[in-house]
Amino acid sequence: MLAALSIGMIVADAHYHAFTTVRPYFTWLVTPIQLVVNAPKQMLSWAGDHLESREDLVLENQGLNEELLILRSKLQKLNALRAENVRLRELLDASQRVDEKVVMAEVIGFDQNAYSHKVLIDKGFSSGAYVGQPVLDATGVLGQVVETAAYTSRVLLIADASHFVPVELARTGLRSVLRGTGDLKRMELMSVPHTADIKKGDILTTSGLDKRFPIGYPVGVVRSVKHVAGNPYSEIDVVPLAQLGRSRHVMLIDRPELKRQ
Repeated sequence: MLAALSIGMIVADAHYHAFTTVRPYFTWLVTPIQLVVNAPKQMLSWAGDHLESREDLVLENQGLNEELLILRSKLQKLNALRAENVRLRELLDASQRVDEKVVMAEVIGFDQNAYSHKVLIDKGFSSGAYVGQPVLDATGVLGQVVETAAYTSRVLLIADASHFVPVELARTGLRSVLRGTGDLKRMELMSVPHTADIKKGDILTTSGLDKRFPIGYPVGVVRSVKHVAGNPYSEIDVVPLAQLGRSRHVMLIDRPELKRQ
């Protein structure tokens, strides 16, 4: 019956324009229905566009993160190269201040023994390295060669507990012996009486009395001086000037008189 009524209304409107005056009102009544009918389609379309936009943003974000990581790695490499250039420049300047002949070497390994502080360098007896040869970095005395092979050598650092360096106080000329403690950042100045003129910040240099290290090379700086009652000597802590745990490039001091021993 509804179908017949609808057909009749369509025919009457098409041939006799019976609903011309009321058609706008019918349109107004039908609009909410159209909105309700079209709502699911519009929501699906909006959701699809939103998901597509979100996926694009996620992909773009991933791409930006990857690009950021690449840029950061390049920056780190650039900083590392810049720092290495600074160290090499410092080493070059230091080598020009050394009176003796020097051989440049690179640290290629560290001793894994917790009770021994040694490094491996890329110069051996084929390059003229020899046992007892003094080793310096850009800032001070690093140690001495204790073992050589054809193309590598092992260097005992001055901070090793078995290492002793005769030194003198640059300010007053006081002479003593600097002993390693096994700590790369701490050494001890031995047998200094309480009456000695020594204070924090004093620089210690090689005295040359051991006939091994040349005279006048910087070794350490006094960090603290303690006077303990009942102890005839002061407790003096010294910080090594050489970058014992960080130096990559070093100098081997060539002293021909040591080769003949």
